[in-house]
Amino acid sequence: MHLTWRFAPLCSALLLGCVAQEEPVAIPSGPDIATTADASQMPASHEPPTATPPDVDDPAAFVPQGATLVDTVPGDLTGRGSADALIVFSPATTDGRAFGDGPARTVVLLARDATGTLQNVAENARIVPCARCGGMAGDPYAGARIEAGTVTLAVAGGSRQRWFHDYVFRYAPERATWQLANVARGVTDTQTDLQTHEALTAADFGDIDFVDFDPARLPPAPVLD
Repeated sequence: MHLTWRFAPLCSALLLGCVAQEEPVAIPSGPDIATTADASQMPASHEPPTATPPDVDDPAAFVPQGATLVDTVPGDLTGRGSADALIVFSPATTDGRAFGDGPARTVVLLARDATGTLQNVAENARIVPCARCGGMAGDPYAGARIEAGTVTLAVAGGSRQRWFHDYVFRYAPERATWQLANVARGVTDTQTDLQTHEALTAADFGDIDFVDFDPARLPPAPVLD
């Protein structure tokens, strides 16, 4: 409790000077009496600080916890001149998987909404095989490209016979989605240089949206005799 002091003169100023004697006087407590430190020294709130929200303008913010970002590709997904992006990520690793076995990577298309904020508008977890699924050639993910409303995803692998598959998706504004437009596939014998290629169009596989596409449902890929 704070105390104040009352001072009283006890001697004559002409003979002995002035001596002060102090006597404590209690101050009644009340709602207007401060009983703690100055309020200016107190924190504004006792609540813990709010966690900083993720940066939704950063493509990496769309990678799930535990997954590994493989690639980020900027570009215009719709052909409207916006700064969109594509990401590829691997799911959380699982120990004990054999060579050539493992979950496919996920491809996510990130387009900007009316406010300019990136949004997950489509994803597919069947196009890009696992990192150990490319044979002796290594990781089968061969890259991605975005060009004014067109998305190309390339995968390749093999050992002596090297194969490649390129999948091209084109934005369809009337359906607000990306549809499979073309497929280029081929195989080459690295010792004899024999090779074969083929090109597929929508006439060969029909209307397939990006989110529904499964390479395993295409006609069999070409092979060398």
